[in-house]
Order: sequence, then structure tokens, then C-alpha cells
Amino acid sequence: MRTRAAAVVALLLAGCDTSVTNPGLTPDEQLDKPAAWPAVVVGARRALSDAIGSSAGPVSQLLYWGAAVTFEINPAGSTGSYGIPTDVQAGLPTDATMNGDWTQSNVARYAAEAAVARFRRVMPDTLFPKSLFVAQAYLYAGFANRLLGENFCQSVIPVEVPNPTHYVLAPGNLGSHTLYFLRADTAFTNALAVFTATGKTDTQTVNFIRAAHAGRAAVRADLASYGLAPWADATADAALVPDTAKFLAPYSAASPDQYNYLYWARANQSFRAHTEWGTFYEDYYRRTRDPRVRWDTTTKSDTLGDAAVAKFGGRVPFWPEAKYATTSAPVRLSSGWEMRLIEAEAALVGGDVATAVTKMNLRRTNLALPLYDPAITLDSAWTLLKLERAIEFWLEARRIGDLRRWIANNTPGAYVDGTYRASYPGTLSPTPIETMTTPVARALCFPVGRNERETNPNVP
Repeated sequence: MRTRAAAVVALLLAGCDTSVTNPGLTPDEQLDKPAAWPAVVVGARRALSDAIGSSAGPVSQLLYWGAAVTFEINPAGSTGSYGIPTDVQAGLPTDATMNGDWTQSNVARYAAEAAVARFRRVMPDTLFPKSLFVAQAYLYAGFANRLLGENFCQSVIPVEVPNPTHYVLAPGNLGSHTLYFLRADTAFTNALAVFTATGKTDTQTVNFIRAAHAGRAAVRADLASYGLAPWADATADAALVPDTAKFLAPYSAASPDQYNYLYWARANQSFRAHTEWGTFYEDYYRRTRDPRVRWDTTTKSDTLGDAAVAKFGGRVPFWPEAKYATTSAPVRLSSGWEMRLIEAEAALVGGDVATAVTKMNLRRTNLALPLYDPAITLDSAWTLLKLERAIEFWLEARRIGDLRRWIANNTPGAYVDGTYRASYPGTLSPTPIETMTTPVARALCFPVGRNERETNPNVP
């Protein structure tokens, strides 16, 4: 019987071709087919998420590095394996450290803009102006350009409009970061035009339209800060976005290269690489329980980070952020509450303290937090606005852009930052031992990646 069974197996194997052929990469022309268009758009969205922070190659940690430079987190672990490099800890990341972040951020921009170009080439002329695929690609192009403008020091995109205010005309020079805001404005404007032309009013399309208005409001506020656009343009968009609206960049638990990078770096599974210990947000949450900056207070007080931190002289308490609780936790790209803060900032530019405080109090009412007194000085109101933006956009890759535009343009009011001497239980010392300006001035933007400098003949 055993011999007969073996013979049957041998015959079956002889009659089956068990070889496997790897078809290789998908030919580019296959992406021109309508069946592939959803994947093209999802690819642009995925590239944006990767740029914000994931371990997909080239690895980008833009949210993570920005949070470390601006004291939204403190290092609590190694400098590798999801840790924070020493140059980032010092607040001065090099162009070598930023290679992956620069590359992936530009991949996100290119993936979305190339998707638009592909659709323009292969779609019928009657379909392109009202295709949801086109509108979504424009939307992701807008957010990718905003990410570059708010986080990187300069642009390397060739001149498109002969306006020396925004572009560097001479070859061999880098352009202003405000170029990305202009590109984002155009992308969001195009997205709105196409979404509107679809004639669709379903919930998903309405959410996309609100996201485009919110994204455009944000970049117009950025441009207004530099005197390159009127604040009225930003508030006109903001007014069209309700308080509860939000638009998210998704992540997935399917594999580590699709994880939310910031969460995984502190997940306490393999890594305890960063902590809220010693930050402004540690003490602020202890005092207020403001859910926007929640960190895990249930962690035992004697739990330490996964390695010694030289700048702190040893291992530090591991009190992790709790904004992102899973590997698939999304990162918010825009929201209605951001719009209320844009309206508040515009009011302060016009000297209207009462309106600005009223706008800020809308969110605090929503969270059942104590309200601000509108009977304050203009300078104090600016300080509150900067505080509210620090809290509202905590760990969303927005902080470094805010600090840069306020400091560069001598905006009134103080801002919070710094590493504080901490004790537990208790509160932080009132004076930070390290800030954005002491003992050295920390970076207010990230440099162009070294690979770009070494391979692009137009970049010095």
C-alpha cells in the first residue's frame, strides 16, 4: 500500500508544473488603464503617509524628528533602531540625517503630481475635469507640498513663474520654501474645481471638499505670515469648514513598513525610544488633563526608557505619548478646529483680541476646558494663540513650521518650548534648561538632503 501511494504521488508531481515565474515590476503602461487608476491614487496617499513617518524605504521620520527638535517629545532610548539620532537630539539635524525624509517627502509630491499628469494624458478630455481620481490626486499633491513647505528650509524645483519674491531665478541656487505653499495653493484650488465638477454630494466627496478648503486655508495662512497673501483668503476657506471636520493620513497594521512610525518607536513592544518626561506637555497635561496632549500616566513611575540618554546623564522615565495608541493610528492632516485657530490668528493680525479669544474658546468649550478671558492685551492673546496651536497640532508634523514663521516674522507673544528639569510626583521646574535658542539655536526647518546636493547639478 505504501509503495502504491508513493507511486501515485510521483505521477501527480510528474504531471504538475510547480515552477514559479516572477513577473517583475508592473510595466508603467499598465497604470494607464482605468482598472489601475484607483491604485495610482492610493499610491499617492500612501506616499504621503510614508513621508510623514513610516519605515517604508526610503525611511522617513519627519513627524518624529520635528517633534524631537521642537521638544514635543524627549529622547528616551537609543540613537538607532527607531531611536533619535544625536544630531536631532541636539536640534540640528544634518543633511545626511535628513536624506530619507527629504527623498520621501519629494516622492509624495511627485507621486501625486505625476498621477495628475498621467490622468491628463490618458483620460478623455470630457472625463479629466470631473474625475474623482484627478481630484484626489490634486488633494494629495496639495498636502505633500504643504508638508515640504512647513518642514524644509528651501526648494529645488525649477522656476515656473518669473517672480523673484517666490523663486530663485539664477541656476545653481536653491529656491524659497514658500514655493511649496504656492504649489499647494494651486493643487488645492484645482482639487476643489474638479470635486465640484463631479456634481457628487455624498459624504465622502463632501469630506474631500472640506479637506481641500482646509488645506488651502492653511497654506494661505502660511503665505499670509510671510506677507505673500491676504489673511482674508485664508479665512474665506476656513469659514467653509465646520468645527468637527477632519481629514486623516492612514496607516496600517498589516506590516511594519506601514506602521505609524512615531507610535512604534514608543510602543513598549520592542522600543521605548521617546518620552513626555521633561517636556512642557508633561506638566501641562498633569495640570489640565487637556485630552489633546494626553500621555500615558498609568505607566509605572520607575519604568525607564530603553537606553541611557547622554544629554540627560542616564536613563529617563518612560512616560509615552498617548495620542497614537496603535500601529494603524492615523495622523490628522486638517480639521475644523484648525480653521478656528486660523480665524483667531487673522483676527489678531487685525488687532481684534475679542474675536480671537472667542474663536479659541470654541475648542475649549468643546473639550470642557476653562475659557480664556477676552479682556487681555494683544500680546497676551498672541501668546494664547501660540499655545493653542502647540496643543492642537501636537505630534502632527506642524510645529516646526509654526515656530519658523512666527520667529522669522517677529510675531508678537511668547511660545512654549524646552526641556525642563522634572521630578515625580510633582511639577516641572519653572525654567527650562534647554530651549529653541539656548544653549544653541535649534533648527527651524530641515535641510535639503545630502543625496540631492551630491547628485543634482543645480544644487550647490
